[in-house]
Amino acid sequence: MHPRISLILALDTNGKMYFALTQANTDADVMTLFLRYMMQQLDSEDANWKESTIILLDNAAWHSSEIMKRRLAKMSLPIIYSGPYSYSTAPAESVFAALKFGELNPDRLPTGKKSLTYIVEMVAKRLAEIPQSVAIRYWHHAVLNHYSYLCFERL
Repeated sequence: MHPRISLILALDTNGKMYFALTQANTDADVMTLFLRYMMQQLDSEDANWKESTIILLDNAAWHSSEIMKRRLAKMSLPIIYSGPYSYSTAPAESVFAALKFGELNPDRLPTGKKSLTYIVEMVAKRLAEIPQSVAIRYWHHAVLNHYSYLCFERL
């Protein structure tokens, strides 16, 4: 039986990425843990980050459940949700696609059950290979798609 590896990723408008790899199914508990660690990291980078930040989440059950909404309110996170099944409005989806494009493990690092460290290194290396200008374009592309989605819905 092979372990399942899940990637949680946050991408900001400047192309900086924050990610976590887990060997658990993503749910409200895992997402809460990721957001808490991300908040600590953002606090260490800029104590006033909440004044200029909005977190865009899709409508996955672990993002929009009542439990998660209560947790998000308790964390005082500025949250907006994208439309249902609107992958083109999620910047992280572009990053996931870039990770899957081409050879993900060119150094042939071990990927067995006890090799999570190598997998983290592999994903970190692949993410670092995405130029900042390209990551910023992922945001622009998603925002334009989000805007067109909203305009279409209003017609």
